[in-house]
Amino acid sequence: MKNIISIVLLAALMSVFPLSAQIDRTKAPEPGPAPVVEFGDFEKFIMDNGLRVILVEDHERPIVSFGIRFIVDPFVEGEKAGKSSFFGQLWKKGTANRTAEQINSEVDFLGASFGTSSGFIGFTSLSKYTDQMMDILSDVLYNPTFPQDELDKIKDQAIGGLQMSKSSPSAIISNIQTATVYPQGHAYSDIMTEATVDAITVDDCREYYDKYIIPNSAILVITGDMTLEQAEALCEKYLANWEKGEVITFDDPDVNHPEGIEVVFSPKDGAVQSTIRMMAPIDLKPGSEDALALSVANGIYGGGDFAAKLMKNLRETKGYTYGAYSSVGSDPISASFYAFADVNGNATDSSFVEMRKELQNMLDGDYTEADVEKFKTLYAGSFSRSLESSDNIAEYAYMIERYGFPSDYYSTYLQRLDAVTMEDVQRVIAKYFNPDNMYWFCVGDPSVLPALAQYDSDGVVVELDFEGKPIEHKEIAADVTVQTVFDNYFNYLGGRELIEGIKDITVQTDMTVQGMTISNTVKMIPAEKAFSQTQSMGGQVMSSIKLVNGTLTVGSPMGGTQELTDPAQIATLVSESDLYPYPEMLGTDGYELTGIEAVDGRDAYKVKSTDAAGGVTVDYYDVETGAKVKTVESAMDQSAETYYVEYMTTKYGVKYPSVMKMVVPQMGEMEAKVVNVKINSKLKAKKL
Repeated sequence: MKNIISIVLLAALMSVFPLSAQIDRTKAPEPGPAPVVEFGDFEKFIMDNGLRVILVEDHERPIVSFGIRFIVDPFVEGEKAGKSSFFGQLWKKGTANRTAEQINSEVDFLGASFGTSSGFIGFTSLSKYTDQMMDILSDVLYNPTFPQDELDKIKDQAIGGLQMSKSSPSAIISNIQTATVYPQGHAYSDIMTEATVDAITVDDCREYYDKYIIPNSAILVITGDMTLEQAEALCEKYLANWEKGEVITFDDPDVNHPEGIEVVFSPKDGAVQSTIRMMAPIDLKPGSEDALALSVANGIYGGGDFAAKLMKNLRETKGYTYGAYSSVGSDPISASFYAFADVNGNATDSSFVEMRKELQNMLDGDYTEADVEKFKTLYAGSFSRSLESSDNIAEYAYMIERYGFPSDYYSTYLQRLDAVTMEDVQRVIAKYFNPDNMYWFCVGDPSVLPALAQYDSDGVVVELDFEGKPIEHKEIAADVTVQTVFDNYFNYLGGRELIEGIKDITVQTDMTVQGMTISNTVKMIPAEKAFSQTQSMGGQVMSSIKLVNGTLTVGSPMGGTQELTDPAQIATLVSESDLYPYPEMLGTDGYELTGIEAVDGRDAYKVKSTDAAGGVTVDYYDVETGAKVKTVESAMDQSAETYYVEYMTTKYGVKYPSVMKMVVPQMGEMEAKVVNVKINSKLKAKKL
């Protein structure tokens, strides 16, 4: 009997699995059809006030996430751009029953998290604390007070961020794109500035709350350790009294489309790199049937993979950049396609040319079936992994509800992705990618402009400032030279004769950096090329350097010192320290008068210089007064800006900058105030 059973089993197995001798191992097995995935269980119900509720149960951990998302039709904020964002930040800063501190304290005590934005209110907590967190949420939902002092803090932070963004190429390029693509009256045309921030009031935040925080334009998503019965009871207890409101919608004008190649430029004096973006607006709504094929096409072109065309060309072959990418996304109002990179300044125009060439190659079919299959496999794997998270399932359920997708939209995702063909990819490339009608946005040194201008279809480059406003170029009078600019500066300071009489100078400055005060004392004897600098905080010396008789001494916070005699290090210190109090006194060699530009609303002459190490400095001198009002210093792919806000008259009689604001990458805005200036106090080099 045993042998008979074995023979039967062997026959059955052979019918399913051919013997190894019959398998052609030189060929990969044919993939099976893409499965219909188990999307995950979620349930929905609608409250009487119109609030739609989605529940995704996950009882593996005792955690609940509860988030109300508000569907607000984007609108023009105009002269108060930023008010919706400020409302979102201010919303949780106090209620009729709790201060902001009390809210934070209660949330922290429960080990939870709680947040608000212009389109969201919600929390994550242990499920046993759900009632306590719902009490806090409903209090913020129903009884916000919008405290003025909290709004003032938010506005101050925003101003600081805007100050930083003035020197941020990514922020600048976003602003000039907004100003170019979206006409006045379009919901996406707003650009937040210091002026719009100043204009925002508590009443604006309250108005937003009254208009848009309504249940019948919201979707509540609950994820985690909760049953449907518990969810219904919770919503009835805390959200049933929330009253309906009027759902407000807006119509937007058409966006501006490029006609040919349109170059839009914003200057960043001294920039070693250029930030570039080749972009075109497209019509791609969420759930579009073209979305999957377009994602595959974008992946091949520049969608983040090192094998993508942009990366292989601009990074590996040309060496123009560390990374070049492209992006395409859907949007209910206006979507966009763009390629972007930070490139070497001297390769700015060449980088655009290569981006355009690779886009043309896409149109010409310069990719393979293997390329298509690679990204289909990549996206399939990413989607399959996403289904392991209940939060992702909740997000998919929200998207179905928010945009009215078919109920099987995500369960059939893999089937629809698998069905994408080479022909589909070619079709969407032809539909959405047009290398001959693109905006070329660039933030970089003005020296790159002539090369870019030759590619603009009408030969006219649009120049915009960091806020997206047109730059007005003014003619420099024929009798204005670098020397006359310097002479006017010296006259403003007190006269060349007085300045030439400076034998030594001591300057003590207090600098505020991220809430900390650092004291900096500099002593100089120009004729002897002697210099010292000491930095301290809280009375404790942090660092010191001294240059006397050609010897450089560096001090450490621990009290030790080290002498350096390397000529290169000393030369660098001399060039960076401005051992002469007013470098302009050394003559005009190496300086170039490059134009007139507005600084804080006043015209200023721009004077550019380059040091031996290749660092670029651009100084701005007020046309009317002669005062130096701004300095931009660039080196090592970084740049810093200094604004000379106020000048003081010293006892010696010379004016000296007394209040300065500096914007430094990664550090933000710093303010420096000169505490004391001593001139001709008979300093001795050996006592520095």
